[in-house]
Amino acid sequence: MPSSDIVRVLVVGAGGHARVCIEALDDSGYDVVGCVSRDGTGIGGLPCRVLGSDEELEQLAERIGVRHVFVAVGHNATRERLTERCREAGLSPVNAISRFAMVSAAAELGSGVAVLAGAVVNPSAIVADGAILNTRCSIDHDVYVGPFAHVAVGVAVAGGVTVGERALLGVGSCVVPLARIGADAVVGAGAAVVRDVPAGVTVLGVPARERQLR
Repeated sequence: MPSSDIVRVLVVGAGGHARVCIEALDDSGYDVVGCVSRDGTGIGGLPCRVLGSDEELEQLAERIGVRHVFVAVGHNATRERLTERCREAGLSPVNAISRFAMVSAAAELGSGVAVLAGAVVNPSAIVADGAILNTRCSIDHDVYVGPFAHVAVGVAVAGGVTVGERALLGVGSCVVPLARIGADAVVGAGAAVVRDVPAGVTVLGVPARERQLR
């Protein structure tokens, strides 16, 4: 696209997740102008400068003339809070989609969504605002991934599943067809979900059962 049409993006977050998302933003054709973080510092190897703390977010965006953001923060509730703050400031979240991801033309993505390398999103899946589809996860047909949920690395989500807002599906977990994962639920790493998971509950193991984490 012509250089005058390239959208400039400010990234909120400067850790490892941000480093991955910046590559996906570059794949998506955006010009990442820099990052902000909670304390104004960032992880080594970031491909852009850390411009300041997120307390200065609105002022920085205005000073450098940026109207688009991407919130690259792994913690679901924090990502939701920062995204709402950006929207209230008139900043528009964009999507970060890796060139190595496969997203069906019949799938629907909200805004501020990360779809990272190796992720697959099949037809009629709906991925709501602020969700993370992490490396090599699989979202099958007719799945709904709620706002600010996180489907972690290597997760397999079968057809017709509902994932509630801010839910976390841990690394390598799997979910059987038509299961419902409630809001703020946590599915532990490697767990196999074979029945519905209520809101706010943590499940672990094979098959996944509710347990208290120490």
